[in-house]
Amino acid sequence: MLLGWAFVLLTAWLSLERFDPLFWKAMVPVTLELAIGCGLLLRRRWGWLLGVATAVLFIVNGLHSIIFVRGEYVVIDALIHRLVPATVILVALLPGRARRAFLGE
Repeated sequence: MLLGWAFVLLTAWLSLERFDPLFWKAMVPVTLELAIGCGLLLRRRWGWLLGVATAVLFIVNGLHSIIFVRGEYVVIDALIHRLVPATVILVALLPGRARRAFLGE
């Protein structure tokens, strides 16, 4: 699930015609998500630790944007770019039984 999400984002961003600083700023979270997904597939502890740290940083960054940044679409941007990926990462980190219960399988 996490690798699929990251590959969708990677494909969307690679379809852009220019690679400006905005592109590279967006690629850091995608790279982290790919690394976490690979670490979890290989059942490595660093994948789980990186996932927890990344999710916490995404949540803090998203809440910071919602609370302190003024703008027209700040809440939607924070939800889409920080809080939803943090939720996807945290669901991917859940043990199998809890993940199936959360996803309703």
